[in-house]
Amino acid sequence: MIIVPEFELKYNEEKGFYTIISLVRCRCPLCGGAVYHRDYKSRDVKKLNGDVWHFKLRRLLCDDCEKLHTEIPDIVQPYKHYDSEAIQSVLDGGEKARDCVADDSTIRRWRADFAKAEPDIEQRIASVYAQETDEVAPLLSPGLALAAIQATIGRWLAFVMHLLISNGHNLCTQFAFCPPHPCAKLQSAGTKSKGGYEIIDKTIEDTG
Repeated sequence: MIIVPEFELKYNEEKGFYTIISLVRCRCPLCGGAVYHRDYKSRDVKKLNGDVWHFKLRRLLCDDCEKLHTEIPDIVQPYKHYDSEAIQSVLDGGEKARDCVADDSTIRRWRADFAKAEPDIEQRIASVYAQETDEVAPLLSPGLALAAIQATIGRWLAFVMHLLISNGHNLCTQFAFCPPHPCAKLQSAGTKSKGGYEIIDKTIEDTG
């Protein structure tokens, strides 16, 4: 998975879907090789008010290791049917949370999953800090690093998602951020297409 924090949305009026135009350049997060547009995959994502984004997302093939990555805008929450704004509004609580059209069982699951994963996310934020600065993170007390991000960054869930995935912390279908299994094998993605443009980011997707 390649999460794009800077992008433009292009709407196809005839077919009713959005594509994204990345404003950043990236290389394969696994090996650093150049990536090329191979094909598209469809993805429907619900907004806070229940409206639906219909996306055609590019799949990018590494020229060296042949790993296939799906390129997604950071408004899309990986492996969820709702966008990051809807899920963050529920986690934040307050008046905006009442505007979310997700059913009660889904909302309860989001909150329970995030509460369970929060200590792990906290430790991974500290790990990224140490990795980037070669220093021990100053915010090692439970909850402080994540709380600081939540207090200072409006779209904190999208920020945390991009921060961790771009530094090699893959995530499962809940909110836990997990590294790929050590026995996972790369599979050939087929014939590559060099018609797309090269991108530069450091994100990874285990499932494509």
